[in-house]
Amino acid sequence: MTPEIMTVLGILAVAILLFVTEWVRMDLVALMVLAALAVAGLVTPAEALSGFSNPAAVTVWAILILSGGLARTGLAGVIGRRLMKLDGNNETRMLVIIMITAGVMSGFMNTIGVVALFLPSVQDISRRTKRPPSRLLMPLAFASLLGGLNTLIGTPPNSLISAARADAGLVPFSMFDFVPVGLSILAAGTLYMTLV
Repeated sequence: MTPEIMTVLGILAVAILLFVTEWVRMDLVALMVLAALAVAGLVTPAEALSGFSNPAAVTVWAILILSGGLARTGLAGVIGRRLMKLDGNNETRMLVIIMITAGVMSGFMNTIGVVALFLPSVQDISRRTKRPPSRLLMPLAFASLLGGLNTLIGTPPNSLISAARADAGLVPFSMFDFVPVGLSILAAGTLYMTLV
């Protein structure tokens, strides 16, 4: 084993320890790994910073900023609470409303942000209707994942694939190129969760 490999494995071990223990924020751990690789001479400073110029990375940052803004302004929470009032006491209608709302929002927000926004409302509905939380929370999680497939910014892999196409000299995907497939998958997932 070469000294370079041992250094990389050491940096990786420390990073995993910090990620697991959460002694340091995750974003700071990532920056510390980047700095450690550059200081150790394993990558040049230009190589270390080249990832910040990748359009896919910038898009993911923009998604996180947008999600944080929607969460802090309360707009997404207001939309979620208003739509949750439409459910009545019918479980099928409740599942459809939760899944469609979460699916549409996750096309434009971070999946984790959508689930975090809906989590209190869905748990409240679960308590109010005396239903097990898993009967509503699992569909919420699936809908937020499936809804992210609808847009270019809905999930990071879509952005990465588009950037890879551009790098290969092909036409990159536009914002709503994924809608035909993504919407049909969201509809199939919603039907499955409500009927099966």
